[in-house]
Amino acid sequence: MRVMFSITGLLILLVISGCASKVERDGVDYKKASIANTELGVAYLARGDYKVAMNKLKKALKFDDENGDAHHYIAELYRRLEQNDMADVHFKEALDLNEEDSSVKNNYGIFLCGTGSYEKGLALFNKVLADSLYAEKGQAYENMGLCAEKQGNIRNAEKYFATALKFNKRLPSALLGLAQISFDKRNIKGATEYLNRHHKVAKRSSQSIWLELLIARKKGYKGKVGSLALKLKSYFPDSREVQLLKKLKLR
Repeated sequence: MRVMFSITGLLILLVISGCASKVERDGVDYKKASIANTELGVAYLARGDYKVAMNKLKKALKFDDENGDAHHYIAELYRRLEQNDMADVHFKEALDLNEEDSSVKNNYGIFLCGTGSYEKGLALFNKVLADSLYAEKGQAYENMGLCAEKQGNIRNAEKYFATALKFNKRLPSALLGLAQISFDKRNIKGATEYLNRHHKVAKRSSQSIWLELLIARKKGYKGKVGSLALKLKSYFPDSREVQLLKKLKLR
């Protein structure tokens, strides 16, 4: 089973809201300074420089603790750092300040599903889908599929993934999810087709190589199984799939 919510599957909206009314103290425009630091924090977060991103976002909140965008993105940063208590605090604050912001609801939903609060996460995704102006409905359905999959509700996961692809045929997690579900249903042809589509839009991961290996094994392609096993061990030596490989009888 795939690891839920990998970073590659996860994109945050890098749009900062416009400047609010100015608050000046000691010659400093605190609102403007907060927004500027938020923008810098988001830029560093997108580049993966978490240390600097944290510094900038904390500074943004120091200038204005009612900056909903700063709370949103520092929550996302804490989520990536697996500091779940802090992430939850800031996601809630971001929602309180920007209760109509669907991007906050989407990212908070991802966080909740990732920490086992599946029903709460799915409820937030449904609110996102109810927003007629939200442009990324396919990704919302994809996130619902990942949440349902982790919850163990494979029937709903399949339904959500299929709906996601109606909005966007190139969503990688939905394609990989349907490939895995098809394989588990012994639909090797369907699994192969979905996996091939996944590989056209995403880099190979330990999960996708593992599934490709299992499909090749089912088809009796011993040479391909061997080469995929080597690739898995070479590129992802610490992955869960390598541990599964050790238990798999390749003969």
